[in-house]
Amino acid sequence: MKEENAHIDHLITRVITGEATEEEMQELNRWCDESEVNRKYFGDIQFINQKAVASNTIIKVDVDKAWSNVHRQMKSKAVAKRKVPKIVRLNASAWLRIAAIVVLVSGISFSLYHFYTSSVIESTQVIAFMSRDSVVNTILKDNSTVILNKQSKITYSAKYGKAERKVKLEGEAYFNVKHISEKPFIVEAEGTLIQDVGTLFNVKAVEADTLVEVFVKSGEVLFFTKNNKGISLTAGEMGVYNKKTKTFSKVTSSNVNAASYVSKVFVFQNARLSEVVQQLNSVYNTNIRLDNEELKDCTISVTFEDEDINMILRVISETLDLTITKDAKGYIISGESCRKK
Repeated sequence: MKEENAHIDHLITRVITGEATEEEMQELNRWCDESEVNRKYFGDIQFINQKAVASNTIIKVDVDKAWSNVHRQMKSKAVAKRKVPKIVRLNASAWLRIAAIVVLVSGISFSLYHFYTSSVIESTQVIAFMSRDSVVNTILKDNSTVILNKQSKITYSAKYGKAERKVKLEGEAYFNVKHISEKPFIVEAEGTLIQDVGTLFNVKAVEADTLVEVFVKSGEVLFFTKNNKGISLTAGEMGVYNKKTKTFSKVTSSNVNAASYVSKVFVFQNARLSEVVQQLNSVYNTNIRLDNEELKDCTISVTFEDEDINMILRVISETLDLTITKDAKGYIISGESCRKK
C-alpha cells in the first residue's frame, strides 16, 4: 500500500508540474476513475496547489543542498557502472515549484487518503447486534442501553451519535435512552418510527406479526410513520400500529408484562392460564404444555418477581390445584377443568 501511494503521489506531482507523459496522465485518470475517494484525493491536491500559487505562498527549500545530494547520488551510481540518466537542469524557480508540490503531496497524502477512506467506510459501515436463544444487552456510544429479546437484532451506522441517533430494530427490544434534546433517539421498526422524549420503552416489531407494539415504562414517546403523525404515548400506555390498515391506536388495557423478558417480573390479573403459559415459555425458553383444552380458560391472579421457573409452576399448581410433571420435552400441567371445581 505504501509503495502504491508513493507511486500515485509521484504521478500527481508530474501531472501538476506539467512533466507527465501521455501514458502517465492516462494512468492517473484510470486511478481516479476507480473510486470517489481517489477523485477527491487528486482534486484536493490540485486545489491546495492552486491556492498556494494564487497566494504566492513561498515554502523555504534549500534547493542547492537538495541538488547537491541528488548529484552526489548520481556520481555514486556512475562509479558502480550504472547508466547515468540524462539530467535536465531547471532554474531555481522551477525547482522551488517542484519542491513545494513534493512537500505538499507527501505532507498531506496519508492524512487525506486516510480521511476520505475513513469517511466513506464510516458512512456506509453498519454495526449489527443480535440475539439468538437468550436475552442479551448492549450499551451504545451515548450510554443508552438496549436489551434484545431472543431472536432479535438492531443495526445502526458507525457514525451513530455524531449527527443523529437512529437504530433499526428487527424483533423485540427494551430501550433505556439517555435523552439528548439536540439529538433525538429514533427507533425504526417495521415501517414505523419511535422517538423518545426521555424514557424507558419496549418495542415489539416482528416481521410476521400484523401489529407493531410500543409500551412505555416511563417518560414519553412519539409513535409515527413518515406519512402518519401517529400518536404520543406516556408512562403505562401501549400503542399499536396495524401494518395492514396503516393505523395507530392506544390499547386501553395494556400488557403490563410487555417487558417481562427484561425484568422477569410478571403481574397476572385474572389472566387465562393459556396466556400465562405462553408468556412463561417465551421468557424462560421452556416448553410448558396443558394436558387438556379445558385448562386454557382457568384464570389466575398472581405476581412473580424474578422467580425460578420451578417455583412459578409450583405456585400455579397449588393455586389452581393442578399437577405439574416434568418430561424430556419440558413441563406438563394436568388436572380437572377449573369450572368443575
